Amino acid sequence: MPEMPEIETLARQLRRDLPGKRITDVRLSGLPLRRPIAPDFPQRMRGRTIEKILRRGKYLIAELNPAAFWILHLGMSGSVLYPSPSAGRSKHTHAIITFSDSTELHYRDHRRFGLLAVYEVARLSEIPEIGGLGKDPLSPRFNENWLWPALKESRQQIKSFLLDQRRIAGLGNIYSCEALFLAQIHPTRRCFTLDLHETAHLVESIRKVLRTAIKHNGTSFSDFVGSNGSPGANQNNLMVFQREGKECPRCKAPIVRIRQGNRSSFCCSYCQDFIHPAGKKGG
Repeated sequence: MPEMPEIETLARQLRRDLPGKRITDVRLSGLPLRRPIAPDFPQRMRGRTIEKILRRGKYLIAELNPAAFWILHLGMSGSVLYPSPSAGRSKHTHAIITFSDSTELHYRDHRRFGLLAVYEVARLSEIPEIGGLGKDPLSPRFNENWLWPALKESRQQIKSFLLDQRRIAGLGNIYSCEALFLAQIHPTRRCFTLDLHETAHLVESIRKVLRTAIKHNGTSFSDFVGSNGSPGANQNNLMVFQREGKECPRCKAPIVRIRQGNRSSFCCSYCQDFIHPAGKKGG
């Protein structure tokens, strides 16, 4: 699933092209995504002009005039292509947005777990999908002084905490694994055992892996591409994710894969092993 760096990559690319464009037509495939696209979606989009391109967590948002917000979520396999590729519409194209200059934006999603919706509200916080999101990890307010008190109150495993979009918006499996490796914190460690110094190191590590991924236009294993159809290159910078059996880049021990709920976590069981300050093995 595309995570925050992939959506931020799309947002930055589309900010160069879409603001000021007026929507003249919307065509849909008629197939449902995560949930059915509202029947009046085309009618509510036509005639509006794109003012800004925003990102909140893993959501891509276009602020429209007259006032409305168009939100997109890529789900597991979605892509947003602008201008539309020369190959034109494919069987996985579920929305075609036409602008007054005759250019088109295509939304494709072969697994159909994405989301397309438009909300006529005054503030983003009034949108159900957006209002419940937690802190953005690149926000100045995301710091150890905010995070540590929340960790002290939680008996969750730290990996599960990081994946909770109600707490931290945008982190997914890839970058949680990478940040925990960089911070030398085992994914199964209980949140309340982290001290303030470790929390500060984790905050720094989260920011570092996200900024590196954005710099390289996101991570592409199979589905993610930028708006121009080009894949990201950050998969070449991953330290542990999907590297089971390969050498740890820090200590040369093998990277292992463990199961946490219905997800795989990748880590080094040697240099991410830990003893918390009370002298007891974490977990």
